[in-house]
Amino acid sequence: MNVLFCLTSYSLLMCICVRVEVWPLAMSEARPFKIWNSERSIKKGTVAASLEDLLKKGKLLLGISESEQVTAVLEEDGTEISDEDYFAFIRHNTTIMLLKNNQKWLPTGAEVQFAVDEVDNIDGNTELSDRMKQLIAGLHKNITRIITLSNDDLQVIVDIDVSMLAHLLQDTENFAKSIQEACQRHLDERMQTSEAMDLLRLYHTARQSSPYVEDSGPKRQKHAHT
Repeated sequence: MNVLFCLTSYSLLMCICVRVEVWPLAMSEARPFKIWNSERSIKKGTVAASLEDLLKKGKLLLGISESEQVTAVLEEDGTEISDEDYFAFIRHNTTIMLLKNNQKWLPTGAEVQFAVDEVDNIDGNTELSDRMKQLIAGLHKNITRIITLSNDDLQVIVDIDVSMLAHLLQDTENFAKSIQEACQRHLDERMQTSEAMDLLRLYHTARQSSPYVEDSGPKRQKHAHT
């Protein structure tokens, strides 16, 4: 009995030792993550084995100086990743945002409103319509919403100053200009379609009222010879 007890205790002790040795190794394996800047305008992918490793690679990918202090937070709710223990339990492919000392986490879409508020005070521009704010916020979230906009809304985007549109979209002026060109093309296509439909309606109306067209088909009336 004593021998059996000793063997059982020894086996249990070996299992515990194995778990203690293997667990840290598993936790130190590199995992994939998505790295975003505070404006959500730069998004990169990387793998990291530790929080320190993530911060180092993240700063390099986002163009942040190696000497600058940054804070890592969860993009979805702003929870700070304060130590290695918490980092070890973060799931693969989690989106992590790096914030500089003067930056704060904002929910999705809120950064657009801040940009709008800034534009309201530029060069005496004290008013930006609520409709414009809604349009820009919608495009910032999903650029494909262009196809659902009304003709008036498309024209508003076409007419807005390129630099202001770029600022609101938090992107380059080239990108803003391409958005305006896409809106103009969509307007032109709608206009062409509308003109084609008008011609078809005119043709249909003229055909119905013509005395030379029978109701049963496109046959001309026969005239008696004299």
